[in-house]
Amino acid sequence: MDTRLTGNSSRASRPVSCRRRRSRRRRIERVVPGTLPFALAALLAVPLAGDVVEQGPGDSPPSGLYAGVARADISPPVGIAQMNWGSQTHVRAVGIDPAGMKATALVLSDGEQRFAMVDVDRIFVAGLEPAIEEASRRTGIPEAHIRIGASHTHAGVMVSPAKGPPGLNLAPLADMAERYRLNLIDKIAGIVAEADAGLEAAHMHGGRGTGTININRRVRAEGSRPPAVGRNPDGFVDRELVVFRIDDAQGEPIAVIANFQCHGTVLAYENKVISSDWIGMARATVEHAFPGALSLVFQGAAGNQGPIEGFSGDLAVAHRLGQTLGHQIAAVAMQIETVRRVPTFEGFVESTAYQARQHWRVRGPRDARLAFVSRIVDVPRRTYSESEIEGMRSRLQKARSQLESRTGGPDPRTRHQAAARVRRFADLLEQWTRPVDPSPLQVEVQALRVGDLAIVAMPGEPFAEIGKAVKEGSPFEFTMFCGYSDGVGGDYIPTADEYAHGGYEVERSPYNPGTAERVIRTASALLASLRR
Repeated sequence: MDTRLTGNSSRASRPVSCRRRRSRRRRIERVVPGTLPFALAALLAVPLAGDVVEQGPGDSPPSGLYAGVARADISPPVGIAQMNWGSQTHVRAVGIDPAGMKATALVLSDGEQRFAMVDVDRIFVAGLEPAIEEASRRTGIPEAHIRIGASHTHAGVMVSPAKGPPGLNLAPLADMAERYRLNLIDKIAGIVAEADAGLEAAHMHGGRGTGTININRRVRAEGSRPPAVGRNPDGFVDRELVVFRIDDAQGEPIAVIANFQCHGTVLAYENKVISSDWIGMARATVEHAFPGALSLVFQGAAGNQGPIEGFSGDLAVAHRLGQTLGHQIAAVAMQIETVRRVPTFEGFVESTAYQARQHWRVRGPRDARLAFVSRIVDVPRRTYSESEIEGMRSRLQKARSQLESRTGGPDPRTRHQAAARVRRFADLLEQWTRPVDPSPLQVEVQALRVGDLAIVAMPGEPFAEIGKAVKEGSPFEFTMFCGYSDGVGGDYIPTADEYAHGGYEVERSPYNPGTAERVIRTASALLASLRR
């Protein structure tokens, strides 16, 4: 047993949480404007009279769950490389989003075992594996019990030879980005240790609602127009919003966790500001609604899900969409009962109407048992037919001819677009013509149980249909499905029927049809094993 979590459960004897504490009374004082009428202000200045009958988490026995959260600002310096788009002409960022870039850690424990989850503003988690090793060394939490998930913002730090002006000397950009990565590793390990040191008795439960900021992003080919990434109102979209809230023993929120599926691509090639895209403002909006708590946003199965407004250079659009989803998250979180609390009939009262007494009473804590399972599954490696390869050669040859016809022309933007097209087709042809490897690829799927709640996580960019199928088939009351996590595997995982439509995600996927079905079966089996 973790000896730090034994003994008296009073606030004085528990470790001090890393979050800032605020009492209910102080919340009221902040909300009440200074211009209230004198009578109302006087009423709030003294203890309210009357019977306190409504019960909450403070009236519940302990659940056995302990939680701690911590955050670090990971905003990089201005001037760092921001090469996220093949269509962009700039290389370095010229500003930082006021919402900042964040890494937030949540540690959960049942007194016997501990699990850590980190929400980090980054396009992917590749390169952050040493943070897991260091966090494990500092805390004793097993490496397999530490998960890092990327918010998948496309407006963060990136050095890519496939993007930006051709022939650019990348050495100074790569050196600056590497120093940032090393600093980020230290910060992630640090907040996991800080959250672990701040573990305190907690209650946790979930709810679900609807998010409205996403849309299917796979635009179908039509006539001579090829398939594209954009907005497809006729395509499949998963707008389910799953929210978990964690309260301390007195019912004060510690953390609000949201799971939603939407690419961080509101900001695109015209944007020159380092940003967490819509995600940062969503977190900030939730935290404004729950002062003293930290918000984490776990990116869902967003492989084919994009924002309803995207590919913009306007930071205000990203903020507006983030605020929209943040309010939707907060609305769900406000209604979550972290303990078993029900309206209980206790007789009648004579009043203007004959009133039933049905006050809220606590029936006990929620189930908070922790269990974890992980599996690496073999999946079919992508193969390409001769006609597909010849078709890509033809597209590359045509793109090169278009580029040559524009060389020396008066329009630099048109030349840049032609060059980007050549690089895209050349990269795909190189990928498609590699020697055939008959061995399967592997994808890791993880599942964590917290009582009647579950979190499924995997690397890469699964299509939304995968996440939806796993959530709908889950034996748990509320299930989150998270992509963009650490582990074996990566890249796009389309559903079988999408391969016929082609397009960006299908063309670059390393997986053959059948992979999505195997992931769904594996995740479902893991959840079933946790439920037993």
